[in-house]
Amino acid sequence: MAAAVRAAGCLSVLCGLPAGHLWARQLFLNTFPTTSILAFKTAISNGLDALPRSSNQTTSVHCRAVYCRGRHSPGGGPLSSPGTRGNHHYASLTHALQTQCCIYSPSSWMGQQYRPYSFFTKLTADELWKGALAETGAGARKGRGKRAKKRRRKDLNRGQIVGEGRSGFLWPGLNVPLMRNGTVQSIAQRSKEEQEKVEASIVQQREEWERRKKIKVKRERGWSGNTWGGVSLGPPDPGPNGETYEDFDTRILEVKNVFNMTAKEGRKKSVRVLVAVGNGRGAAGFAVGKAAERMDAFRKAKNKAVNFLHYIERYGDHTIFHDVSLTFKRTHIKMKKQPRGYGLRCHRAIITMCRLIGIKDMYAKVSGSVNMLNLTRGFFHGLSHQHHSHQALKRISDIILFHP
Repeated sequence: MAAAVRAAGCLSVLCGLPAGHLWARQLFLNTFPTTSILAFKTAISNGLDALPRSSNQTTSVHCRAVYCRGRHSPGGGPLSSPGTRGNHHYASLTHALQTQCCIYSPSSWMGQQYRPYSFFTKLTADELWKGALAETGAGARKGRGKRAKKRRRKDLNRGQIVGEGRSGFLWPGLNVPLMRNGTVQSIAQRSKEEQEKVEASIVQQREEWERRKKIKVKRERGWSGNTWGGVSLGPPDPGPNGETYEDFDTRILEVKNVFNMTAKEGRKKSVRVLVAVGNGRGAAGFAVGKAAERMDAFRKAKNKAVNFLHYIERYGDHTIFHDVSLTFKRTHIKMKKQPRGYGLRCHRAIITMCRLIGIKDMYAKVSGSVNMLNLTRGFFHGLSHQHHSHQALKRISDIILFHP
């Protein structure tokens, strides 16, 4: 504040009387509140004997004249120079503050800091993103805009290195490590050749990102080109104890959108996924995963399926032991044993599960309901309850022994 007062006093001397008065007035108005200006006017008109304290608690500034030589300038003339009446007080004030008085702010001075608040400075980044992605609107809570493409949050700092610029300065803790060899690094600057190499590498990296955006990832074709059925998801994730499932494969059997009606959110959409896993040597299983996002549902389903495995016995490691006919709810499945080289002539979902189990030759006919979940459960139920060769021989011997 003292520097602003001295600057206001010097403007009239440096810039001439009319312009200096105007600039000093503007600077003083920005520095002191209105009540303090009135107090200074009164003090100057009374001879600058003392400056009263203002009683305004919010906008006034308490100042005091510590030293004053007198009512007149050293030359004996009045403080005010000839001029208009409106500029009389300000000319006297600037001249007096420059030559006569020393003004300071007491230690108990308290002022309210002014900050230019706006929409972007009041809210946090998370709140701004929620507004941009329409996550908290009334329409989202009521299930509006279900067919609109969902917008995702972007990382605006991607590719930006804090402290990196065209001048090539190295700022410890920003674009270079803070410590090196146990000592704190000092601010340095790259050479022109090094800066050109760094800029070229940044440009190359950004071009690579743009190229990857344009490339479409081609996934393995499933049963048809536009469905997820039959698509491979790879092996399940490693378990909590470090066990891996590299020899297993995961195949999608069904992807379905399901909805739940809630009181607050209305129609709430989820994705339900049915997958089957197997290692091709008799160990196989299936599970259902549900999540709001499709990829999360895939991950849940394949990691869950590996915990519910069935071991299916195979005859000659290529087919089933005998013909099986079963009914699971409204789904009817009839499976027949076939010789080597016959192949798989079945429903496409049964073909996928047979390959995961390791069955290479079989005929199957599905009739009735073709609900994918009932079909899968019935198929695993029928194969798990086969009569193996030793069980069949035991049954035959029991029949011969107890035949009347």
